[in-house]
Amino acid sequence: MTTLIDDLLPEWQHREHHARHVDAPPERVWAALTALRVCDLSWTMLLLRLRGGPLAWLRGVQAPPGTLVLDSFAPKPVAQDPPSEVVLADIARYTSLVPARPDLPRGDRDAFTGFTEPGWSKVVMNFRLDADGTGTLLSTETRVHGTDDAARRSFRPYWLLVRAGSGLIRHDLLGATARRAERV
Repeated sequence: MTTLIDDLLPEWQHREHHARHVDAPPERVWAALTALRVCDLSWTMLLLRLRGGPLAWLRGVQAPPGTLVLDSFAPKPVAQDPPSEVVLADIARYTSLVPARPDLPRGDRDAFTGFTEPGWSKVVMNFRLDADGTGTLLSTETRVHGTDDAARRSFRPYWLLVRAGSGLIRHDLLGATARRAERV
């Protein structure tokens, strides 16, 4: 079965995948995922505070109350098939504290798939919901593809640095979604 993430980024150099069983049907898990707010994510807020440096350490990370998780990521939603899959995508150079991005409309599927300029990293992240007995297997996958060898080389140290934190954020997202879906 081909998924949306396969259509958007069929080749990659870096990948991570996490999954969790949720005791709720896919429609309820989808509703929980799309209603999830940044303030529901304890580990994520801590990691964002650490990444933000001394100013964030003192003031904290200020996300407006009620900010939806799927709207808060640097990757923006580009494709969805409710209640089965949503895919977020981004193109950037991740070598600085504030990643540089090409002058393209963010969240535009065609702009993302058609982009081939050398020196950039294309990132996709999905949330996939598959019926699993009486519940749902909720999974998330992140894929990264460098548009040329230089981009692949420059991304590698960044990936080594952020991968553990990225995994914690993904587990935080899956756990918060499961708690919300199972609570209803």
